[in-house]
Amino acid sequence: MSDVQGAPVSVTPDGRILKREEVVAYLKKLSEHILFLGRLEKEITETRAELAEATRGEENEVLSLPEPSPPIKDPYPLLPKIAIPVFSIAFLFADYPLWQRILIFLVAWACLLISMGHHANENDKAQKEWEEKRAAYDREVERIQNLNSVVSSEDTSETAEIKKRLETAETAYQKISASKRELENENILAPNYRKELIPCFLYSLFTQGRVNTLSEAINLFHTEVYQMEQKESQERLREEMRMHQDAIMLQQELNMERISLQIENAKNEIEMQILLDSLYTTDMINRIWRELS
Repeated sequence: MSDVQGAPVSVTPDGRILKREEVVAYLKKLSEHILFLGRLEKEITETRAELAEATRGEENEVLSLPEPSPPIKDPYPLLPKIAIPVFSIAFLFADYPLWQRILIFLVAWACLLISMGHHANENDKAQKEWEEKRAAYDREVERIQNLNSVVSSEDTSETAEIKKRLETAETAYQKISASKRELENENILAPNYRKELIPCFLYSLFTQGRVNTLSEAINLFHTEVYQMEQKESQERLREEMRMHQDAIMLQQELNMERISLQIENAKNEIEMQILLDSLYTTDMINRIWRELS
C-alpha cells in the first residue's frame, strides 16, 4: 500500500496514483456496467427465443438437436453369411431328388439375400432420415440467427412488439458495451482483473472496508480464490473418504453376514451330528437289550 500524506493511494498499471475514493468510484461504475450487461444478455436471449417462437410458421416445427451420428445398425451377422451358403452347397450333394436339392438351394440363398437387403435398406433409411433431420435443424438455427429487430409490414402486432423490445435491448447493450470499453481503456485495472465478475468482487472488498488500495484488493482476491479452491479440495477429499468409509462398512457388514451364515451352518452340522450319534447310541442299546433278552 502506498501513502500520500497519510492517505492510502493506489498505483495503476501505467504508474498513475489514485485516491481510494477514485478507485471505489471507478470500480462501482465498472461493476454496474458488467451487471447490467449480464441482465441485457439474458433479456436478449429470452426475447430472441420469444421472437423465434412468434415467427415460426407451420413449416418450422420445434426441432431438437439430432443424434451426433445416424442410428445405423451393426453390420450384418457373419454367421448366417457363412452358414447358409455352406449348408445350401452341402445340401446339393445330399441323397435327395435333384429338384428338392435345387429348391432348397434357391430358397436358402433367397432368404439370405432378402434378409441382407432388408438390413441394408433399414440403414439407408436411417441415414436418410438423420440427414433430413440434421438439415431441418440447421435451417431452423440459421433462421433464428438471421432474425432481426426490424419491423416490417408483414409482422403481426405481437411480432412487432417483440421486435421493438429486442431492438431496445440490443441498442442498450451496444451503448453500455462501448461505455465499458472506455472504462477499461482508462487502464486502472490490469486486463486479467477486468474479466467476468472480478471487478464486482474487488468493489465489494472496498465497500466492506476490508481494503484501501487496489494492491490490497488484488492480494485479498487471490487469497480468497486460494481458500475457496482449498475448501473445494477438502470437500472433495472428505467426500472421497466418506465414500471409502461407506465401502469399508458395507464390506464389513457383508463379511459379518457371511461369518454368521458359516457359524449357523456349522451349528446345524454339529446339531445334526449329535442327533445322529444319539440315534446310533440308542440303536446300539436296543440291539444289545434284544440280544440279552
